[in-house]
Amino acid sequence: MKRLILLIQFLTRIPINIHLDVTREDLSKGVIYFPIIGYIVGGILSLIYLSFSNSIDQLILVFLIVMIQVIITGGLHIDGLSDTFDGIYSGREKSEILEIMKDPNVGTFGVLSILFTMTFKFLLLYKIRNQILWVLLLMPVFSRFCVILASYIGKYARKKGLGNLFIEQVTKKQLFLGLIFTMIPIFFVQSVYLGLIITILFTLWFVRQVSKKIDGITGDTLGAIVELNEVLFLVVIYLMEVF
Repeated sequence: MKRLILLIQFLTRIPINIHLDVTREDLSKGVIYFPIIGYIVGGILSLIYLSFSNSIDQLILVFLIVMIQVIITGGLHIDGLSDTFDGIYSGREKSEILEIMKDPNVGTFGVLSILFTMTFKFLLLYKIRNQILWVLLLMPVFSRFCVILASYIGKYARKKGLGNLFIEQVTKKQLFLGLIFTMIPIFFVQSVYLGLIITILFTLWFVRQVSKKIDGITGDTLGAIVELNEVLFLVVIYLMEVF
């Protein structure tokens, strides 16, 4: 329970006024709770949708949901997304890419990545109708399992930093437990299983591509994986509805 609370405090802005001594081991071993964090975030989004779907216009409600998700996470993953795109698409060498990713200023590619990702997420959520509550619940879950997967298969591109709390620290047992936590809802709503498979395949590809650029991945890369996989999951669900 201690590690779960630490992860909630570390990865969200959900107010839990409990002071706990934090160790690197607690955070690293708490990686198995990433899907649980996803359930908490997704549960809040689903509850908001369920509570107001009959009283607020769909367009406004979806906008509020996207905004509230950013508030809950403190924009942590969006920051990683923008830093990753600023660095990877800078056309520089590894050392310069890593410096750009550390720069607190946001460049053109970072702004565009945020704009396109958030707009696409908003539009897809607005168009998806079937099983929208399950979609809102599982979107953060699947994307956070992919962080566990990326941390397991990737190597850390820097000599030090927050990213190595998770990258290269995940064991096979943690990966397996994370997958079990993630797959439980599939027994109740089998139509989303394809979304999980696609996000896993994308994560394998993305880690490989980024590693070609900087010989590994970083904490910013993990944030990008969350945001990109949430959009990708929504794309899969939308296409399944259309076709």
